[in-house]
Amino acid sequence: MEYRYQVGDEIKVVRIERNGDDYQITVGEHACTVQVDRLSPGELRFTRDGQPRLAYLASDGPRRYVAFDATVYTFSQAESASHRRRAAGTAENALAATMHGQVVKILVSEGDRVTHGQPLMLLEAMKMEIRITAPRDGRVARILCSEGQIVERGQTLIELAG
Repeated sequence: MEYRYQVGDEIKVVRIERNGDDYQITVGEHACTVQVDRLSPGELRFTRDGQPRLAYLASDGPRRYVAFDATVYTFSQAESASHRRRAAGTAENALAATMHGQVVKILVSEGDRVTHGQPLMLLEAMKMEIRITAPRDGRVARILCSEGQIVERGQTLIELAG
């Protein structure tokens, strides 16, 4: 999954890919492998380069804060072309996460025909199971996440077509 964040006037591209039990995280040209030990609201415990680490997480509307190694980083999600398209009226085709959580199971594949109310995906957030269901009949155009991935509130998970 790729994210774009604005830090000051600079746009940073952050790529997070699952690699077995680990995550490969790339920011610009810098890449590292991270093993998530525990993710709980406001706290992320992980191992990088064999060293246990701790980061604190918070959000305030569109801003995200990460406190790590005695420094607080502030991120604002950069507006992308897909955000502009949704704002222009295509939101009915985009199914987004209703809260921060983890994708537990994807129940459909790209190209599948779906019917109104059909479960498409299961998320887990705060020890609750959240079902993402089809808001209408259609076809799964794109799946924009993978099982085991941590997703943010408002992040597009599935796009429907016709």
